[in-house]
Amino acid sequence: MLLVFQAERAEAQVGDPQAGAGHWRTKLCRNCHGDDAQGAFGPDLAGGRGLTVDQFRHAIRQPWGVMLGYTAEQLSEQQVADLYAFVQTKPKVQEPGEWHWKPAPVTAPLGQQLYMQTVGCGQCHEPENGYGRMWLGEHAKEVDFDYFAKQIYEHTDKYPRGGMGNYSRARLPEAVLREIYQWMVLDIGMRASIGTAMRLGERQGDQTTFNVMVSNRGVQDVGLDVEGITLFIKVPSGTTVVSGTGTGYTGVQPLATLGLKPRLPLAPHPHDNSGHVERPEQDLTADVVVWKIPSLTAGEELELSFVLAGPAPTAEMLRQFAGSTIHWETPGRNDNARPPTMVYRDLRLPDEGDHESVRPPRLR
Repeated sequence: MLLVFQAERAEAQVGDPQAGAGHWRTKLCRNCHGDDAQGAFGPDLAGGRGLTVDQFRHAIRQPWGVMLGYTAEQLSEQQVADLYAFVQTKPKVQEPGEWHWKPAPVTAPLGQQLYMQTVGCGQCHEPENGYGRMWLGEHAKEVDFDYFAKQIYEHTDKYPRGGMGNYSRARLPEAVLREIYQWMVLDIGMRASIGTAMRLGERQGDQTTFNVMVSNRGVQDVGLDVEGITLFIKVPSGTTVVSGTGTGYTGVQPLATLGLKPRLPLAPHPHDNSGHVERPEQDLTADVVVWKIPSLTAGEELELSFVLAGPAPTAEMLRQFAGSTIHWETPGRNDNARPPTMVYRDLRLPDEGDHESVRPPRLR
């Protein structure tokens, strides 16, 4: 029986490099170690660095350095073997590659420098951790340092199958984490968690109804409320707006006259040594359907709709909704986080207030 068990265990740990390449992407290993394991913020792993599969597994389960530890629920034994097989197929490198996100400049706040280049959080969470601050904003009234630290040191307790592992208290001392907390949560501030999704409604004649659900995903009486909301949805070419319904509907106007810009789909990466990043030019030529909503409290939802006249929706037509955005005046970044203090920024976030993309509908 023992020999059978050992044979089955050995067979289960034979890795598939092709499957490992998929895990390398989906588990975001590449953000720290490079697309081809050539190294970046994290060390190069191309060629395996001379590690046995058991040593490789240990580095994932109980890392020696600042890397997060991943449980068997997040990365199975087979997936670990697949990852090991993948890095073994990659040629060794003389020099590591460039970081996925550049380090914060010396002019950045200490907390951001620690976040970016000491702990490496920014390689996945980007320069301002926009999504992390949003998830914290869903529980804003409960968030103190102890709450924050639990998300970092014991992350898998709350998200056992999530993409983020657990940091070691020994390798990420509490004093360092307090600096990051001060910068990320207190100085910049938590973000509201606002979601907007569209879905296709009825079609009668040449007219199609589009239903829009706006929700504040914060926990009721706990999460952040928002005020001064503007929702704008781009009007696809070849269609005209017949009507709109719901709180704050104001009609149709050119986007260029609205005074707001669409949320960028991706944050630009490059910056110079000062941390300065150029915001790309955006197309403001479309007409937009607009709602002005006074406020949305945590846990609240609104149902809106509009009707377009024109050809029946196609995949191409639905893609033209891209760039539709919901913007709110407050809360935005805290005043002490705006330039020049906040030099290395996520340019998807606006200079004033905050915003999120509207998820376009899908064909049935």
